[in-house]
Amino acid sequence: MKQMRKNTLVLSVIASSLLIATACSSETGKGTDKATNQPNTASPAAAASKLPEPATIRVFTENQTAWPAKADWGTWKWVKEETNITVKQELATGPESLSLSVSSGDMPDVLSVFPNEVQKFGPQGAFLDLSKYMDKMPNVKAYLKANPDIRERITMPGGEIYSIINDGAGAGSQMVWFYREDIFKKNNLQVPKTWDELYETSKKLKELYPDSYPFVFRHGIATLDTFSPSFGFYPSFYQDPKTGKMDYGMKQPAAKSMITYLNKFQKDKLIPPDWLTMDYKAWTQFMSSNKSFITVQFIGQIEIMNNQLKEGNLKFMAPPVGAGTQPYLPRGGTEEFGFAVASKTTKQDAALRYLDYIYSEKGKDIQSWGKEGETYTIEGGKRKFKPVYKEANDLRRESGIQTAGTYGWFDFNAWLALVKESEQFSYQEAPKYRFPTYNRMPVLTQEEAASIAVPGDQLFKFYTSSLSKFILGETPLTEWDKFTQDLDKYDLKKMLSTYQTALDRQKANASK
Repeated sequence: MKQMRKNTLVLSVIASSLLIATACSSETGKGTDKATNQPNTASPAAAASKLPEPATIRVFTENQTAWPAKADWGTWKWVKEETNITVKQELATGPESLSLSVSSGDMPDVLSVFPNEVQKFGPQGAFLDLSKYMDKMPNVKAYLKANPDIRERITMPGGEIYSIINDGAGAGSQMVWFYREDIFKKNNLQVPKTWDELYETSKKLKELYPDSYPFVFRHGIATLDTFSPSFGFYPSFYQDPKTGKMDYGMKQPAAKSMITYLNKFQKDKLIPPDWLTMDYKAWTQFMSSNKSFITVQFIGQIEIMNNQLKEGNLKFMAPPVGAGTQPYLPRGGTEEFGFAVASKTTKQDAALRYLDYIYSEKGKDIQSWGKEGETYTIEGGKRKFKPVYKEANDLRRESGIQTAGTYGWFDFNAWLALVKESEQFSYQEAPKYRFPTYNRMPVLTQEEAASIAVPGDQLFKFYTSSLSKFILGETPLTEWDKFTQDLDKYDLKKMLSTYQTALDRQKANASK
């Protein structure tokens, strides 16, 4: 559950950071996804002649102040034109909105949900088991057949499918390294390729800019998720790509090496003293005022920060090798949001029809690009967005494109079409460095989850507090072996066995 809470938090940060993703990713080009900026040639007249009876459905989504929801967004209008369904958007008002909606007995017909919510409310009977309705959703059925990894993620231990995951726009969740290219050139510094070089380069930068903290990051202990792949693991429970088995990262010998490096950075004031609690505003100040020169952040932040810098530029940097020979980033490129249908909806046919449309090839095209003459024109045989869309995020603000609830399967070429050509390098490079396995937990049964909930919470608290103290120097690294032995006090063996059972079951279900 901790992992799920963390994933939810990460997604929230991603959304609020106005991130962007890439069509260059192998993740966005998989299955039947033929991403293209070629125009859709479907006949509107033919589509209109086949429209079913009109219907109205309520769709529950996030509430984002950066792109306030509008009833007249083009995305909803296009749904009406293509399906004869009128969508009434209902927004979350707080973290408990979905729980309150479920308990009220008056749930919206379709809900944009996170996996932890699916695992909680699906087995309780709040959501429809969509696996029983695939014949009513041929496009969803084809989409899942073409994307077995997604089917594996959404299939519950008993074979139920309570939600369909969004796909195609998730590469913006990729964490990457980047640096001040102008500062490095000015001082004739080489881009570090290892953590040893990262440390030495940071020391040189500290000598050149004494008031600086050359290396900065803002997600505290959670940033270890980004550092650790280049040391060959993920920090907590993860699937070891070498064995295919579940393991616990802090048990790996290279974990001590990673923490030792960070302790050196802390001791030599190469990272800010408030690295554990740094927020986005403080991080921005460091990066925009010559106080920091190397960082890790979501990929879209490179362009956002470059637009804010008065001088100089940030550039993607290959992750430095920590242990072994491979420079790795955490494996990203996927999304967490998905769609559930209320089990007691009185608009079941329309709700399923809505899902089938947004997971169709045509729905993907229209909900990503809009329509010719409205959102784009054709120039030289290619689509070009109208001037009202000056940057990629204007697609969200102006038309609702790529906002929660409006798409199922996204063509990110639409988003990338509005990213500056000079900023597309990072999207081309990042997929080359992805760790072989995802930092994601297999789905547990309710009984399994309940059996490890208490020791799991205790282990998480022990893990985070212990690592913080090692990095801050409050606990000497000579006590590392005792720390790894103490991990076993929290039923680590039982939790590994539980997750291994779940992983084996998930793979078996996916192969059926």
